[in-house]
Amino acid sequence: MDNFISILRDANSPEELEALKLQLFRENVRIKTDKADLEDLKDEISREKLELDELKSQLEKSRKQFDKEVSEINSTIESNRKKLENDIIFLNKKQMVLENGFKQLDVDRQRLNNEKSEFRKLKESQVNIRRNIPVLEYRQGIFFKGITNEKALKKRYKDLIKVFHPDNISGDTDTLQNINREYETLLHDLNMNK
Repeated sequence: MDNFISILRDANSPEELEALKLQLFRENVRIKTDKADLEDLKDEISREKLELDELKSQLEKSRKQFDKEVSEINSTIESNRKKLENDIIFLNKKQMVLENGFKQLDVDRQRLNNEKSEFRKLKESQVNIRRNIPVLEYRQGIFFKGITNEKALKKRYKDLIKVFHPDNISGDTDTLQNINREYETLLHDLNMNK
C-alpha cells in the first residue's frame, strides 16, 4: 500500500494521477474479487476436508469391520484345522487298531486251521488212540487239550464257539458239533472226578 501512495505522489500530471487512481481502483477490485474467490475456495476446501474426514471415518470403520471378519474367519479356519488334525490322528489310531485286529485274526485263523488239521488227523487215527490213552486224556481231544479244570474248560469252550459258530465267516457246523460233544463229555468227566 505504501508503494501505491508513493506512486500517486510521483504523478506528474492530473491525467496521470487519474490513470493511476483508475489502475489502483481496478487493482483493488481484482484483489477483493481474488479474496472472495479465495474465501470460496477456502470454504470448498473445508467442505471437502469434512467429506474426506467423513470418508476416512467410514473407511476406518470398514477396516475395523474387515479386520474383525478376517479375525473371525482365521479363528474358524484355525479351529477347523485343529479339528481336522484331531480327526486325522483319531482316524490313524482307528486304522492302526483295525490293522492289528486283522493281523490277530489272521494269526488266530492260522492257529485254528492248524488245530482243525490236527483234529482231522486225530479223528482219522482215533481208533488206535482209544486203546493206548487213559479215558480223560482221550476225551479231551484236540480242542480241549491240556484242560484240567472246569473254569479253563468253559473259557476255551466260549473262545471256540466265537470262532467256529456257523454265523462267522470261518464257522463250521460239523466242527461246532464236535466241539459241543467234546465239551459235554469233558464237563461230565470233570464233574465226576470232583
